[in-house]
Amino acid sequence: MQTMGWLQWVTWTAGVLAFAVVIGLVIRGVRRAARQAPEQPSAAARIAREAQLSPALQAQLAALNQRKDHGEISEAQYEQLRAQLLQAH
Repeated sequence: MQTMGWLQWVTWTAGVLAFAVVIGLVIRGVRRAARQAPEQPSAAARIAREAQLSPALQAQLAALNQRKDHGEISEAQYEQLRAQLLQAH
């Protein structure tokens, strides 16, 4: 029975580590996807499309919505800031 030389051990170890990193990245991606709420059709997005709001205003509204979703602002603050944005444009 022949034993593996040092080069075979290095190659085998590098392969196992690369496989472990790939599996770890897949698991991390699955966990991140599981934490996010599923994308649902938004009535606000539909109204914005129908009202033909400018892309800049849509981007500001989307950023405001993300702040609300991340808990940086309350629902009431969101509604107030959204109304101010819509009035300004």
